[in-house]
Amino acid sequence: MKRVIGIIVAIAVIAGVVFGLTHRNSASDGRSSDGRLNVVSSFSIINEISQEVGGKYVNAHTITAIGADQHDYDPTPTDVKRTQDAAVVFANGLNLEKGGSGWFDKLMKTTDKHYGKQIFNVTDGIDTIKLTTAGVAGQDNPHAWNGILEGKTYAANIAKVLEKKDPEHKAYYAKRAAAYEAKLQTLYEKWDAKFSALPADDKKLVTQEGAMAYFARDFGLKPYFIWEIDTESNGTPSQIRTLVESLQGEKVPATFVEQGESDKPMQTVISQIDSHIAGELWTDSVSKKSGVVPTYYDLLNHNAETIYNGLTGNDK
Repeated sequence: MKRVIGIIVAIAVIAGVVFGLTHRNSASDGRSSDGRLNVVSSFSIINEISQEVGGKYVNAHTITAIGADQHDYDPTPTDVKRTQDAAVVFANGLNLEKGGSGWFDKLMKTTDKHYGKQIFNVTDGIDTIKLTTAGVAGQDNPHAWNGILEGKTYAANIAKVLEKKDPEHKAYYAKRAAAYEAKLQTLYEKWDAKFSALPADDKKLVTQEGAMAYFARDFGLKPYFIWEIDTESNGTPSQIRTLVESLQGEKVPATFVEQGESDKPMQTVISQIDSHIAGELWTDSVSKKSGVVPTYYDLLNHNAETIYNGLTGNDK
Protein backbone atom coordinates (compact mmCIF):
# COMPACT_ATOMS: atom_id res chain seq x y z
CA MET A 1 0.00 0.00 0.00
CA LYS A 2 2.83 2.36 0.91
CA ARG A 3 4.43 1.55 -2.42
CA VAL A 4 1.20 2.44 -4.27
CA ILE A 5 0.91 5.70 -2.36
CA GLY A 6 4.52 6.47 -3.15
CA ILE A 7 3.93 5.88 -6.83
CA ILE A 8 0.86 8.11 -6.77
CA VAL A 9 2.78 10.89 -5.04
CA ALA A 10 5.63 10.58 -7.53
CA ILE A 11 3.21 10.80 -10.46
CA ALA A 12 1.56 13.85 -8.90
CA VAL A 13 4.92 15.57 -8.47
CA ILE A 14 5.93 14.79 -12.06
CA ALA A 15 2.56 16.00 -13.32
CA GLY A 16 2.95 19.19 -11.32
CA VAL A 17 6.38 19.83 -12.77
CA VAL A 18 5.15 19.15 -16.29
CA PHE A 19 2.16 21.43 -15.77
CA GLY A 20 4.40 24.16 -14.40
CA LEU A 21 6.75 23.92 -17.36
CA THR A 22 3.88 23.85 -19.82
CA HIS A 23 2.23 26.83 -18.19
CA ARG A 24 5.50 28.75 -18.10
CA ASN A 25 6.28 27.98 -21.72
CA SER A 26 2.80 28.91 -22.95
CA ALA A 27 3.19 32.30 -21.30
CA SER A 28 6.73 32.86 -22.55
CA ASP A 29 6.75 31.49 -26.09
CA GLY A 30 4.65 34.40 -27.32
CA ARG A 31 1.78 32.38 -28.72
CA SER A 32 -1.89 32.14 -27.87
CA SER A 33 -3.52 28.84 -26.95
CA ASP A 34 -4.48 28.30 -30.60
CA GLY A 35 -0.91 28.85 -31.82
CA ARG A 36 -1.23 32.40 -33.14
CA LEU A 37 1.59 34.89 -32.60
CA ASN A 38 0.80 37.28 -29.72
CA VAL A 39 1.30 40.85 -30.93
CA VAL A 40 0.59 44.06 -29.03
CA SER A 41 0.84 47.62 -30.35
CA SER A 42 1.23 50.91 -28.51
CA PHE A 43 -1.99 52.31 -29.98
CA SER A 44 -4.97 51.36 -32.13
CA ILE A 45 -3.75 52.50 -35.56
CA ILE A 46 -0.61 50.35 -35.44
CA ASN A 47 -2.71 47.50 -34.07
CA GLU A 48 -5.11 47.81 -36.99
CA ILE A 49 -2.29 47.64 -39.53
CA SER A 50 -0.78 44.62 -37.75
CA GLN A 51 -4.14 42.86 -38.06
CA GLU A 52 -4.30 43.66 -41.76
CA VAL A 53 -0.82 42.22 -42.34
CA GLY A 54 -0.93 39.41 -39.78
CA GLY A 55 -4.37 38.09 -40.62
CA LYS A 56 -5.31 34.72 -39.17
CA TYR A 57 -1.89 33.97 -37.73
CA VAL A 58 -1.74 36.95 -35.37
CA ASN A 59 -3.48 37.49 -32.03
CA ALA A 60 -3.40 41.31 -31.91
CA HIS A 61 -4.09 43.71 -29.04
CA THR A 62 -3.84 47.50 -28.71
CA ILE A 63 -2.40 48.67 -25.42
CA THR A 64 -3.87 52.18 -25.59
CA ALA A 65 -7.63 51.73 -25.80
CA ILE A 66 -9.49 53.13 -28.78
CA GLY A 67 -10.05 56.84 -28.25
CA ALA A 68 -7.78 57.02 -25.18
CA ASP A 69 -4.98 59.57 -24.74
CA GLN A 70 -1.69 58.01 -25.87
CA HIS A 71 0.35 60.44 -23.79
CA ASP A 72 -1.05 59.69 -20.35
CA TYR A 73 -2.54 56.22 -20.64
CA ASP A 74 -2.89 53.99 -17.59
CA PRO A 75 -2.48 50.35 -18.71
CA THR A 76 -5.08 47.92 -17.39
CA PRO A 77 -4.26 44.50 -15.88
CA THR A 78 -5.30 43.01 -19.23
CA ASP A 79 -2.83 45.28 -21.05
CA VAL A 80 -0.05 44.14 -18.71
CA LYS A 81 -0.91 40.45 -19.17
CA ARG A 82 -1.20 40.72 -22.96
CA THR A 83 2.11 42.58 -23.14
CA GLN A 84 3.80 40.06 -20.89
CA ASP A 85 2.66 37.21 -23.13
CA ALA A 86 3.55 38.96 -26.40
CA ALA A 87 6.23 37.84 -28.82
CA VAL A 88 6.13 41.24 -30.50
CA VAL A 89 5.46 44.79 -29.31
CA PHE A 90 5.02 47.33 -32.09
CA ALA A 91 5.80 50.95 -31.24
CA ASN A 92 5.58 54.04 -33.40
CA GLY A 93 8.94 55.47 -32.39
CA LEU A 94 9.86 59.07 -33.29
CA ASN A 95 9.55 59.86 -29.57
CA LEU A 96 5.80 59.20 -29.49
CA GLU A 97 6.04 56.63 -26.71
CA LYS A 98 8.61 58.69 -24.78
CA GLY A 99 6.31 61.57 -23.90
CA GLY A 100 3.61 62.14 -21.34
CA SER A 101 3.73 60.10 -18.13
CA GLY A 102 6.30 57.64 -19.48
CA TRP A 103 3.79 54.82 -19.13
CA PHE A 104 5.07 52.90 -22.16
CA ASP A 105 8.66 52.54 -20.94
CA LYS A 106 7.40 51.61 -17.47
CA LEU A 107 5.18 48.90 -18.96
CA MET A 108 8.03 47.54 -21.08
CA LYS A 109 10.29 47.38 -18.03
CA THR A 110 7.61 45.68 -15.94
CA THR A 111 6.99 43.05 -18.62
CA ASP A 112 10.70 42.60 -19.47
CA LYS A 113 10.42 43.67 -23.13
CA HIS A 114 13.41 45.08 -25.00
CA TYR A 115 13.99 47.01 -28.22
CA GLY A 116 15.28 44.83 -31.02
CA LYS A 117 14.23 41.65 -29.23
CA GLN A 118 10.49 42.07 -28.69
CA ILE A 119 9.92 45.82 -29.29
CA PHE A 120 10.11 47.16 -32.85
CA ASN A 121 9.50 50.66 -34.23
CA VAL A 122 7.29 50.70 -37.31
CA THR A 123 8.54 54.05 -38.64
CA ASP A 124 12.02 52.86 -39.65
CA GLY A 125 12.94 54.26 -43.06
CA ILE A 126 10.43 57.11 -43.10
CA ASP A 127 11.68 60.52 -44.25
CA THR A 128 10.70 62.36 -41.09
CA ILE A 129 9.45 65.92 -40.77
CA LYS A 130 11.15 67.99 -38.09
CA LEU A 131 9.27 69.99 -35.49
CA THR A 132 9.83 73.75 -35.42
CA THR A 133 8.30 74.82 -32.10
CA ALA A 134 10.69 76.15 -29.46
CA GLY A 135 11.59 73.44 -26.96
CA VAL A 136 11.09 70.58 -29.43
CA ALA A 137 12.59 72.12 -32.59
CA GLY A 138 14.59 69.60 -34.57
CA GLN A 139 12.83 66.57 -33.11
CA ASP A 140 10.85 64.24 -35.38
CA ASN A 141 7.15 64.87 -35.85
CA PRO A 142 5.76 61.49 -34.69
CA HIS A 143 2.43 61.62 -36.58
CA ALA A 144 3.71 59.81 -39.68
CA TRP A 145 0.73 57.42 -39.74
CA ASN A 146 -1.52 60.25 -40.97
CA GLY A 147 0.27 60.18 -44.33
CA ILE A 148 -0.98 57.55 -46.76
CA LEU A 149 2.45 56.96 -48.32
CA GLU A 150 3.96 56.64 -44.85
CA GLY A 151 1.29 54.08 -43.96
CA LYS A 152 2.78 51.81 -46.61
CA THR A 153 6.08 51.88 -44.72
CA TYR A 154 4.29 50.96 -41.49
CA ALA A 155 2.85 47.88 -43.21
CA ALA A 156 6.19 46.88 -44.73
CA ASN A 157 8.00 47.18 -41.38
CA ILE A 158 5.34 45.16 -39.59
CA ALA A 159 5.58 42.43 -42.22
CA LYS A 160 9.37 42.19 -41.82
CA VAL A 161 9.05 41.60 -38.09
CA LEU A 162 6.25 39.05 -38.41
CA GLU A 163 8.19 37.16 -41.09
CA LYS A 164 11.21 36.98 -38.80
CA LYS A 165 9.25 35.97 -35.71
CA ASP A 166 7.05 33.47 -37.54
CA PRO A 167 9.06 32.23 -40.55
CA GLU A 168 6.66 29.34 -41.13
CA HIS A 169 4.12 31.86 -42.45
CA LYS A 170 6.57 34.27 -44.10
CA ALA A 171 4.97 34.01 -47.55
CA TYR A 172 1.53 34.66 -46.06
CA TYR A 173 2.63 37.87 -44.34
CA ALA A 174 4.53 39.08 -47.39
CA LYS A 175 1.51 38.54 -49.62
CA ARG A 176 -0.89 40.33 -47.28
CA ALA A 177 1.51 43.25 -46.81
CA ALA A 178 1.98 43.66 -50.56
CA ALA A 179 -1.78 43.62 -51.12
CA TYR A 180 -2.35 46.16 -48.35
CA GLU A 181 0.39 48.47 -49.60
CA ALA A 182 -1.14 48.30 -53.09
CA LYS A 183 -4.53 49.21 -51.61
CA LEU A 184 -3.02 52.25 -49.89
CA GLN A 185 -1.19 53.24 -53.07
CA THR A 186 -4.48 53.17 -54.99
CA LEU A 187 -6.08 55.33 -52.30
CA TYR A 188 -3.20 57.79 -52.52
CA GLU A 189 -3.43 58.03 -56.32
CA LYS A 190 -7.19 58.64 -56.12
CA TRP A 191 -6.80 61.62 -53.80
CA ASP A 192 -3.56 62.89 -55.31
CA ALA A 193 -5.35 63.43 -58.62
CA LYS A 194 -7.96 65.53 -56.83
CA PHE A 195 -5.62 67.59 -54.64
CA SER A 196 -3.23 68.20 -57.55
CA ALA A 197 -6.04 69.87 -59.49
CA LEU A 198 -6.75 72.45 -56.76
CA PRO A 199 -5.71 76.08 -57.34
CA ALA A 200 -2.53 76.98 -55.49
CA ASP A 201 -4.40 79.44 -53.23
CA ASP A 202 -6.66 76.65 -51.99
CA LYS A 203 -3.84 74.29 -50.97
CA LYS A 204 -3.81 75.25 -47.29
CA LEU A 205 -4.39 72.73 -44.54
CA VAL A 206 -5.30 74.60 -41.35
CA THR A 207 -5.70 72.43 -38.26
CA GLN A 208 -5.58 72.85 -34.51
CA GLU A 209 -2.67 70.42 -33.99
CA GLY A 210 0.17 69.86 -36.43
CA ALA A 211 -0.69 66.18 -36.70
CA MET A 212 -1.36 66.30 -40.46
CA ALA A 213 2.11 67.38 -41.59
CA TYR A 214 2.82 64.11 -43.41
CA PHE A 215 -0.58 64.14 -45.09
CA ALA A 216 0.08 67.72 -46.23
CA ARG A 217 3.45 66.74 -47.67
CA ASP A 218 1.96 63.75 -49.50
CA PHE A 219 -0.54 65.98 -51.30
CA GLY A 220 1.39 69.22 -51.74
CA LEU A 221 -0.60 71.19 -49.18
CA LYS A 222 0.85 73.89 -46.92
CA PRO A 223 0.21 73.04 -43.25
CA TYR A 224 -0.86 75.61 -40.68
CA PHE A 225 -1.63 74.85 -37.05
CA ILE A 226 -2.34 76.42 -33.67
CA TRP A 227 -0.02 74.08 -31.77
CA GLU A 228 2.43 71.72 -33.42
CA ILE A 229 2.41 68.84 -30.95
CA ASP A 230 0.53 68.03 -27.75
CA THR A 231 1.98 69.66 -24.65
CA GLU A 232 0.46 71.05 -21.48
CA SER A 233 0.00 74.36 -23.35
CA ASN A 234 -2.33 73.81 -26.28
CA GLY A 235 -4.35 76.65 -27.78
CA THR A 236 -2.74 79.51 -25.88
CA PRO A 237 -3.52 83.12 -26.86
CA SER A 238 0.01 83.44 -28.21
CA GLN A 239 -0.36 80.36 -30.41
CA ILE A 240 -3.73 81.55 -31.71
CA ARG A 241 -2.36 85.02 -32.43
CA THR A 242 0.59 83.57 -34.37
CA LEU A 243 -1.72 81.51 -36.61
CA VAL A 244 -4.13 84.41 -37.19
CA GLU A 245 -1.28 86.70 -38.18
CA SER A 246 0.08 84.13 -40.64
CA LEU A 247 -3.34 83.76 -42.29
CA GLN A 248 -4.50 87.38 -42.42
CA GLY A 249 -4.81 88.57 -45.99
CA GLU A 250 -4.74 84.97 -47.23
CA LYS A 251 -7.57 83.01 -48.82
CA VAL A 252 -8.50 80.26 -46.33
CA PRO A 253 -11.18 78.00 -47.84
CA ALA A 254 -11.62 75.95 -44.67
CA THR A 255 -10.17 74.92 -41.31
CA PHE A 256 -10.36 71.59 -39.51
CA VAL A 257 -10.41 70.28 -35.95
CA GLU A 258 -9.35 66.95 -34.49
CA GLN A 259 -11.91 64.44 -33.27
CA GLY A 260 -12.08 64.43 -29.49
CA GLU A 261 -10.64 67.93 -29.12
CA SER A 262 -12.55 71.08 -28.18
CA ASP A 263 -12.97 73.36 -31.21
CA LYS A 264 -12.82 76.54 -29.10
CA PRO A 265 -9.26 77.46 -30.18
CA MET A 266 -10.22 77.19 -33.86
CA GLN A 267 -13.45 79.08 -33.24
CA THR A 268 -11.32 81.92 -31.93
CA VAL A 269 -9.17 81.76 -35.07
CA ILE A 270 -12.03 81.80 -37.57
CA SER A 271 -13.67 84.70 -35.75
CA GLN A 272 -10.69 86.77 -36.91
CA ILE A 273 -10.33 85.47 -40.47
CA ASP A 274 -12.77 84.78 -43.28
CA SER A 275 -13.16 81.01 -42.94
CA HIS A 276 -15.10 78.23 -41.22
CA ILE A 277 -14.61 74.79 -39.65
CA ALA A 278 -15.30 72.23 -42.37
CA GLY A 279 -15.16 69.04 -40.33
CA GLU A 280 -13.43 66.71 -37.89
CA LEU A 281 -10.29 64.73 -38.65
CA TRP A 282 -9.40 61.44 -36.97
CA THR A 283 -5.71 61.75 -36.19
CA ASP A 284 -4.84 59.57 -33.18
CA SER A 285 -7.12 56.54 -33.18
CA VAL A 286 -9.48 54.47 -35.24
CA SER A 287 -13.07 54.34 -34.03
CA LYS A 288 -14.96 51.42 -32.61
CA LYS A 289 -16.28 48.97 -35.21
CA SER A 290 -19.65 50.71 -35.28
CA GLY A 291 -18.05 54.13 -35.67
CA VAL A 292 -16.97 56.42 -38.50
CA VAL A 293 -13.46 55.02 -39.10
CA PRO A 294 -13.23 51.43 -37.82
CA THR A 295 -10.13 50.69 -39.93
CA TYR A 296 -6.93 52.56 -40.74
CA TYR A 297 -7.94 52.65 -44.40
CA ASP A 298 -11.28 54.22 -43.42
CA LEU A 299 -9.45 56.81 -41.33
CA LEU A 300 -7.17 57.83 -44.19
CA ASN A 301 -10.03 58.01 -46.67
CA HIS A 302 -12.26 59.94 -44.26
CA ASN A 303 -9.58 62.54 -43.60
CA ALA A 304 -8.78 62.97 -47.29
CA GLU A 305 -12.46 63.31 -48.18
CA THR A 306 -13.16 65.75 -45.34
CA ILE A 307 -10.20 67.95 -46.27
CA TYR A 308 -10.91 67.88 -50.00
CA ASN A 309 -14.59 68.68 -49.51
CA GLY A 310 -13.68 71.54 -47.20
CA LEU A 311 -11.14 73.04 -49.57
CA THR A 312 -13.57 72.81 -52.50
CA GLY A 313 -16.62 74.10 -50.60
CA ASN A 314 -18.46 70.79 -50.78
CA ASP A 315 -18.77 70.46 -47.00
CA LYS A 316 -21.66 72.91 -46.80
